[in-house]
Amino acid sequence: MPLPRPLLALVAASTILLLPLLTPAMALEPAKGPVVLTITGDIEDTNRPPSQGKQDLFFAYHDRSFTAAAEFDRAMLESLGMQSIDVEVATLIEPTTLEGPWLSDVLKAVGGENKDITVLALDGFASEISAADLESYDWLLAIKQDGRYLGLGQRGPTWLVYQRRDGQPLTEQDELRWPWAAFLIEIK
Repeated sequence: MPLPRPLLALVAASTILLLPLLTPAMALEPAKGPVVLTITGDIEDTNRPPSQGKQDLFFAYHDRSFTAAAEFDRAMLESLGMQSIDVEVATLIEPTTLEGPWLSDVLKAVGGENKDITVLALDGFASEISAADLESYDWLLAIKQDGRYLGLGQRGPTWLVYQRRDGQPLTEQDELRWPWAAFLIEIK
């Protein structure tokens, strides 16, 4: 016996309303190339399933696990819009041009803006950056230096830098706040 029309409409409407709750948020396209950045924590849009200790040895080595994450390859980061900033600090041999998307655009792509973050480097160095600090500077997630992709040993795969809005020259203290060889951002 078929369901009465009003009951059928109620079932259909309920299913449509509940479907987002039953389906994990996987709004980002999967990475097609080698992953250079993973974002975990308080995010809305993902493209990666939970970490698996034996399969994700590097995350396990750094004592990190997650239920879902967003992975980015270089092309995905470039698609967020490439920006460039010129950097001159005493620790660099000469002035350099860094290119990549604004960090704010990366965080917006995963629904993780306006929150504190931790940036983890390949060597285990972790840099805590507050939402207020993220708002105070123009942060760039650099993937290129002087037109070439950052590689391992060259501050890659990503280097998080900023330019000062007050027009003051960059100092060694500024450069000390820039996590390089970054591969993971955790959003709190």
